[in-house]
Amino acid sequence: MESVSKEDAKQCFADDEQEKKLDEEQEKVAFVRWINKRLKNDRYLTKNYFKKFLPLKEEGDHFFDMIKDGILLSKLINDSVPGSVDERALNYPKTRPLNYFMMLENQNLVLNSCVAIGCRIVNIKPEDMVDGVKQSQLNVVWQVIRAGLMAHINLKSYPGLKILLNEGETVAKLMAKTPEDLLVRWVNFHMRRVCDHKQIKNFYKDIQNGEAYTYLFTAIAPQDTDLLPLRETDLEDRMDMLLEYARDLDVLNFVTPRDIIKGNIKLNTAFIAQLFNAFPSLEVDDQEDQIDDFDEMQYNDQTEMFFEETREEKSFRHWLNSLNFTPYVSYLYEDLKDGYLLLQVFNVLKPGMVNQDEINVPPFKPLQQVYHAVENCNYCITLGSELGFVLVGIEGNNIYEGNKLLLSLLWQMMRYYTLSLMTYGDSDKKLTEQEVIEWCNKKLKEDKVKKGRHVFRNFRDSTLTSSQAMLDLIDIIQPGSIGYDMVAAGITPDVNCLITVLPVTVDR
Repeated sequence: MESVSKEDAKQCFADDEQEKKLDEEQEKVAFVRWINKRLKNDRYLTKNYFKKFLPLKEEGDHFFDMIKDGILLSKLINDSVPGSVDERALNYPKTRPLNYFMMLENQNLVLNSCVAIGCRIVNIKPEDMVDGVKQSQLNVVWQVIRAGLMAHINLKSYPGLKILLNEGETVAKLMAKTPEDLLVRWVNFHMRRVCDHKQIKNFYKDIQNGEAYTYLFTAIAPQDTDLLPLRETDLEDRMDMLLEYARDLDVLNFVTPRDIIKGNIKLNTAFIAQLFNAFPSLEVDDQEDQIDDFDEMQYNDQTEMFFEETREEKSFRHWLNSLNFTPYVSYLYEDLKDGYLLLQVFNVLKPGMVNQDEINVPPFKPLQQVYHAVENCNYCITLGSELGFVLVGIEGNNIYEGNKLLLSLLWQMMRYYTLSLMTYGDSDKKLTEQEVIEWCNKKLKEDKVKKGRHVFRNFRDSTLTSSQAMLDLIDIIQPGSIGYDMVAAGITPDVNCLITVLPVTVDR
């Protein structure tokens, strides 16, 4: 076996570092172009006399400097998932630049809002964003852009995705797939229409020669593209031809020829998501390819639960994902049916309560799948009972079958987790829900200005719908944090909903 000299090892390391820097630079340029396009009509970012954010410059560190104060990122979050951030809660520069503390507050809001829209923010602190840690900044920007690109890659927005079902697969299984998994299937579906022996499994190695892109373009835009790039033997020239197709179709190029050849997974994923959003092309004319057997797809009176994720379900899903467990939860009923992730959560609720010897760890063998999954789910019910949950009529089999009763268990788990974060000073004694209500009302009554106008009996009290009690509490805890000139008394559900965004944003 040939040994490697120190000089060769150093050179190899230096080459790797250079490649990493080039990748980061390419990602930065792609993100700059996306932000400039998406936010070009925002008057504050483009016309502000004090600090002009846009257009961002592709050269140098202008991009990193402009996202330090959190304002640009907050607006990008709202572009990806509208209504996520109430921009009234942001600190804005007026007569002088924001100080370090104000920028930290904005970045706190940014990171917590990222978690709320389903981004995975791991080991990134507000200080990293303000201090200009480039890798952290790029990671957060990518997560936010990804959230926007993937927001509509689901069965609710595109019912035609049902055509991607494999033989014997249920709609629930398809719903549990990540947007990236659905995009891989979508690419393969269209490739089969042009060349039935070509398939891909990922967006790095399998797309590096450009063949997949060529077949995909030909399938989704046959009038404007063709297979001519395959005749080009020089890879860079082939990629140039493909990206020219994208420009002709008015699709923003997230990638350069180098990104495709090197297999940059982030930028290729973003580019393919762009193509999907612009040209899904899921209308199938061939009767043999259509799925008309609704029984096979498990369509019944509960069809809506497959297509429409309620706000309650989304809240539980985001809460579970905020705990940074693996696997990532895309669809509650399918991803939790084996009970494994729920058992991990129980171990967070009360560390050490889960006996690891009693857990069945997936993946399971086909013949043992149901038995091991239901056994895990039954163990979840047992643990819930130990924590005092009300689980009358709920069995492990209900969790495995994707019954809505799962929501009752999740609600009690999230409630227990939230209350477990609140203790009496330095003691380990946990507060109860009633004690939290009493503390809130005591604070509200002690305020000399508001004089307890918005006290409430319980968390179902209709007075909470106006959000006034929450706004008052936040302002009592941190005086001056609520600008009451921006808040009108809610008189209709729409006005109340608009006001509610403010305390949520300030709290973040």
